Amino acid sequence: MISSKRAFAGAIILTCLAGAPAFAADTTSGDLVVTRAWSRATPGGARVAGGYLTIENRGHAPERLQAASAAHALRTEIHEMTVNDGVMTMRPLDKGLVIAPGQIVTLAPGGGHLMFIGLDVPLHAGDLMPVTLSFEHAGAVKVTLDVQAIGAQAPASTKTTAAAEPAHRVEQAAAVPPASTTEADESFFTHLHAEKAMANVTVSPGRAGPVEIAIQLEDANELPLSADAVAVTLGNPEHGVAPITANAERVGNDQWRVRMSAPLSGRWSLGLDIRITPSDAVKVVSPILLR
Repeated sequence: MISSKRAFAGAIILTCLAGAPAFAADTTSGDLVVTRAWSRATPGGARVAGGYLTIENRGHAPERLQAASAAHALRTEIHEMTVNDGVMTMRPLDKGLVIAPGQIVTLAPGGGHLMFIGLDVPLHAGDLMPVTLSFEHAGAVKVTLDVQAIGAQAPASTKTTAAAEPAHRVEQAAAVPPASTTEADESFFTHLHAEKAMANVTVSPGRAGPVEIAIQLEDANELPLSADAVAVTLGNPEHGVAPITANAERVGNDQWRVRMSAPLSGRWSLGLDIRITPSDAVKVVSPILLR
């Protein structure tokens, strides 16, 4: 029996069930224990998704999560969320995430998370998503994320299977090649997250020069969000480029678009001022990287 009614990208993972729902097993590698690994189903057309999990370091030396990868994402980033002067900022951790000896680090909605960017398949509730975590000392650790419903705030099960035989068997189906970069994949994808609103942002093309920025808004439950207005700010403080703000044009109930110029390659700051109502606004900032 397949763990989802749909074949996830041609049945990436087949799960044999024993009369119970499929849940990803906890993973132990040396002194590391990875638990509660999960993601959310993606709404129609979304090409980004978040990954959440808990990492415990039971050793006596610090460990570092350096990178992560998923077969059906163009890239995977480790993000942290901070709030400065009421503005929520999301940025990738270029040097990775440190887990101190005895520390338990939890990546969860509204906080630090994995970001799968440029998905070439949708995620559906019930799917199992394989991900490889790359640690400084433990090396490559393979985990499986339970895909929950849109808007889920936690995995449906806290079942621990690391120390016992799993209640189900996971088999790898026919090999599916990783997503490859083509001309159609030259855009830069990112996901901005705030308490009341989220945004899937596509910058096309993903290189310096004139760019078109497409924005798909979602509410806290990852359902389409209709806003009154959206303003986009681009700046490059590293090269002394002052921020420039432009109003986006509505092209759908939850979709906006704006054309701007980013004349230099490198890291830019992209900010969104989302006016949900005339009296309710959300501001988020995230770096984007242009070739």
